[in-house]
Amino acid sequence: WRVAFALQADGWYLRSDIIWHKPNPMPESVRDRPTKAHEYIFLMSKSPRYYYDQDAISEPVQHPKLLHKSKKKTPEQIDAYFGNAPSNLGRCGTSKDGKRNRRSVWAVSTKPFSEAHFATFPPDLIEPCILAGCPSGGIVLDPFFGAGTTGLVAIRNGRRYIGIELNEEYIEIAKKRLEAEMPLFIGSEQ
Repeated sequence: WRVAFALQADGWYLRSDIIWHKPNPMPESVRDRPTKAHEYIFLMSKSPRYYYDQDAISEPVQHPKLLHKSKKKTPEQIDAYFGNAPSNLGRCGTSKDGKRNRRSVWAVSTKPFSEAHFATFPPDLIEPCILAGCPSGGIVLDPFFGAGTTGLVAIRNGRRYIGIELNEEYIEIAKKRLEAEMPLFIGSEQ
């Protein structure tokens, strides 16, 4: 949160805070507080208007056969309901395509990674961020590149990436992962 607040103070817009719910969190041997089973993802932009592809990450509604909670609505009211802003789609039922706007709590299991980096994000967590926030062929920036998961997911989804990482060991891990995915990876020295 301190990074998010500092970025806001520097002129960035905090559009959404997303909670990454970890169904399989790392065990902690603590007795004075609950074990942490979530992290935050911050959706930020440099301007009030920005690229966001809501349809790329929409999710199935929970009750697709329930068209509307009330049977007493007129056809006009039902059309108005379906024509509302995406955050209202699926609230009482379903949209016409059976999808709803993605919610701000994402349950994504952690994945083991055999290399030295113990806090590697699972690709399933990064993919919706890239699909929603970067057009096909666009460039994704990850200022904390780590083991290169963001670059891996960007490549797999037709995007380019820029990764910034201070730890030289992690840079080598990322290079190996990315070269296996895309042999023409251009290293940091070029």
